[in-house]
Amino acid sequence: MKKTIISMALFLSVGSIMGQVDKAALKQAQKEAKAQMLEAQKINTDITAKINEKAATEEEITSECKKGQELIRKAIQSGLIAENKLGEAYKTYVELTFQPHNLMLFHATNKEPFDTAFFYSNLKSMTNALQGEIKYTKIIKGEGGNETHIKNRINNLAYCGDYFIYSAQFNKDIKQYDKSLEAYDIAMNYTQKFPEVANLVKLRVPNEQIAYYAFLTAYEGKLYDQMDAFYDKAIQFQEGAVGVKQRKAVSYLERRDTTSWANFVREMTVKEPQSNDDFISMLVGYYLEKEDKEGKDADYLLPYVNDIIATDPNNLVANYGRAYKFFKQEKYDEAFDAYLKCTDIKSDYFDAWFQCGLCKYRKALTLNATVSSIKNQVEAKKTKENAKSLFGEAIPYFEKARECAPDEPTKWAILLRDCYDVTDQKDKAQEMDKLL
Repeated sequence: MKKTIISMALFLSVGSIMGQVDKAALKQAQKEAKAQMLEAQKINTDITAKINEKAATEEEITSECKKGQELIRKAIQSGLIAENKLGEAYKTYVELTFQPHNLMLFHATNKEPFDTAFFYSNLKSMTNALQGEIKYTKIIKGEGGNETHIKNRINNLAYCGDYFIYSAQFNKDIKQYDKSLEAYDIAMNYTQKFPEVANLVKLRVPNEQIAYYAFLTAYEGKLYDQMDAFYDKAIQFQEGAVGVKQRKAVSYLERRDTTSWANFVREMTVKEPQSNDDFISMLVGYYLEKEDKEGKDADYLLPYVNDIIATDPNNLVANYGRAYKFFKQEKYDEAFDAYLKCTDIKSDYFDAWFQCGLCKYRKALTLNATVSSIKNQVEAKKTKENAKSLFGEAIPYFEKARECAPDEPTKWAILLRDCYDVTDQKDKAQEMDKLL
């Protein structure tokens, strides 16, 4: 029992000592915060006087303001400045950011070099300081009051949204992509971050255009996750929407994610086929290659091009892809109709005219190959005549192809010669030989 009493006494004694130590430490910290605030205010007063006397160099202004900012920031962040003094502290903080900001803004306006990284860090300090001064300053109305001063501070804070856009561009120029995107994000969400000025903010560009700039910045910096985050807003900027979609599609290839690329391109092109012929062509090629790898049962191309055609019946790329798929499947009648549709869309389309002829030609070859296996002579002769007729049907389409490329006989003369030869038009067959 005696030992217990002694232990409790010792515990109470230690607790009392600790309390004294804590109070002493707190008092010292408060003293230090006050000293930091006073020193910052002195720096501000001294540099302002020199500026008014035009006796301060730019280097001195920047150096002294940085020093003062660091001191006042520490004092505020300590949490030991009395609440009724916080407005005064933030006022000093604002003034220490205004001076270098104005200097750098002058250089930016005149397209002169300046420290863009400091411009951004100083801007963040300035807006936080303005917000703090507005929040913690008690409004005093009437003559000699501060009402007009605080209104000016509110206007200052409202206008700073544009500076974040400038800063984002500055940071992008020096490839500080993370900081650039952070600045764009602050600009886009400025009224949420600074609700005190929500009804006054009028940024020089709309949010969707800011998102467009941010998207391009993220793409340039290969920051794909952030690029994706800005995408939905960026495509609302109509002037850049096509480029945004194209870059997003390309980004999937850069990420080596062909599945996501194909899914994105499919959705984009089916929705808006008219402005995406290049991507339709790429996806047609992708699906054909995928089908070759997976075998004859794979069917990606036809469902895709059919969806395109349902939206845009005269899309040349999709119709040609559909025709090519039928031709590859040796469905020559379907292929012929699809190729013929292509010639309706583009009357001087060499490949479509040539393929129309080739459909007839291939069908004739296939039919002719069966003649030798037909035992009934009458039937065999009839089949041979049908094949001959198909060779004849091919001629007008090969001739249309010839009209589209008259100076390139190697593209059409061989098959035309064969068709003329089979259909007993020997003179024209010899003419093709001469061209070859």
